[in-house]
Amino acid sequence: MQKGKGRTSRIRRRKLCGSSESRGVNESHKSEFIELRKWLKARKFQDSNLAPACFPGTGRGLMSQTSLQEGQMIISLPESCLLTTDTVIRSYLGAYITKWKPPPSPLLALCTFLVSEKHAGHRSLWKPYLEILPKAYTCPVCLEPEVVNLLPKSLKAKAEEQRAHVQEFFASSRDFFSSLQPLFAEAVDSIFSYSALLWAWCTVNTRAVYLRPRQRECLSAEPDTCALAPY
Repeated sequence: MQKGKGRTSRIRRRKLCGSSESRGVNESHKSEFIELRKWLKARKFQDSNLAPACFPGTGRGLMSQTSLQEGQMIISLPESCLLTTDTVIRSYLGAYITKWKPPPSPLLALCTFLVSEKHAGHRSLWKPYLEILPKAYTCPVCLEPEVVNLLPKSLKAKAEEQRAHVQEFFASSRDFFSSLQPLFAEAVDSIFSYSALLWAWCTVNTRAVYLRPRQRECLSAEPDTCALAPY
């Protein structure tokens, strides 16, 4: 009998396949991830070990295609791949941010950039990253009031507090959004709507990685520690 053709071998293969599926299903063949890898490579990111995958119970993440050793670096993204407040200030938004008083917060700068780039669609240089972001979120702030009312008392209070915080964030930012009108043919109220800002706020607050604190005069004194890392 040829090696690997017997019953024992077939059982072993089925076990391996089942084990692999429990760890995650490789999604690197999908067009959006192919485009993202091309985009990252153009920005000097090199990696052949990690692959986007869908994991049972937790959803999308990165899967190592080889065994990892203790102390081994798993991923290192060059700064050119990161979306930070530096990215925003170097962009077309920079002139509006630097002259706005009182200075906008780092969070507002990131959210404004995300909404603006999403509105730009295929014209955005960040399109490959924007394409893999969720279209909607299930954070407590996104839940309908009738759903929030079903939560335990302590969680309900937290959800209502978060919603009030985001609503205040939106209300206090509208004058800044209005100052950006020269950049757009459409009315800024239709671009920087509450739902658009809510999407950007959830994107930053669920996906940001930590950077060492920085301080810029054109931004408020709130900690500038967030970066979006597109992989």
